[in-house]
Amino acid sequence: MNIIETQKHPLKFYATLAFGFLFLFALGSFMIFIGLDNESNEQAESKHIIMPIFGSLVCLLAIWMVYSYWKNSPKITIDKNNLKIGNGTFRLSSIKDVILTGKMPFRFIINFPMEGMAILFKDGRDKILFDDMYANSYEVKSFLEQVIINKQEFKINTPKKVNSSEFRFENTEVFKGNQLTSLRGISLWGLIGFFTILFIGKETSMKLGGVIFFSLFGTFWFILHSWLMHYFELTKNFLIIRNHIFIWKMKVYSFSDIKEVVFETQGKQPNCIRVITNDFRNKLYPAGTLRDKTWLEMKKRLETKGVKVRNECIFE
Repeated sequence: MNIIETQKHPLKFYATLAFGFLFLFALGSFMIFIGLDNESNEQAESKHIIMPIFGSLVCLLAIWMVYSYWKNSPKITIDKNNLKIGNGTFRLSSIKDVILTGKMPFRFIINFPMEGMAILFKDGRDKILFDDMYANSYEVKSFLEQVIINKQEFKINTPKKVNSSEFRFENTEVFKGNQLTSLRGISLWGLIGFFTILFIGKETSMKLGGVIFFSLFGTFWFILHSWLMHYFELTKNFLIIRNHIFIWKMKVYSFSDIKEVVFETQGKQPNCIRVITNDFRNKLYPAGTLRDKTWLEMKKRLETKGVKVRNECIFE
């Protein structure tokens, strides 16, 4: 009887893979089309050959992306005695050690760090698995911690939901920046201001298609930059995560339920906080308005409250 069987994450795996493939393949096809179209013009032969070559490489990159994602996200099945990863089956007794949190090298064109876990076997082999590839990777981690590390019987532990009345009268330390002077805030409100002037300008007339395009793009821009602007509050017993724009949204973690907090950054994103709970669920909260000084001050305060902080992006 299967205890755990992983499912790929609908957004972080399927949606990311679909968007990346379609974008790269469309870009590559466009470059090939432009290059072939230029053949009819009176240009040097080397010039109209380069574009189709680069376009073909971009299309191959799109295919390689699909291959890399599937290769790095094998299906995992765990029963009482065995761990099956892809086509390989391993006895649980053959596991030597498990590294449950930390950045692991995700192999694409180059290796780039992604939150995951490493399983080390007694015969010297190892398997690296990545959190974002699966919707329920936390179940695998919880099982391995309880059964392999702690030598206990596996049971699902779910953190208790925190009621707002539990911290209503506690003193609060706030760690936030000014959204109007931050890069994300300027990008958000500057573009919205530009669109507003464009629409209400007396000399400007825009067709329906243009209005629809700018409305959709503006909505996407607003939601994206709002998601990038979280800030944080600490009380005696809780970490509270809020948002500059969506002021009604609030996520509360009890310090006793937090296994680890990670300060990290991904690509062009601002600095983020990743909260990993004791059951290995984790969530990322970008915070584009906080300065490095504020991040480091929050790190000190979290550590005084007994929270482990892994700082991967801010120089101390």
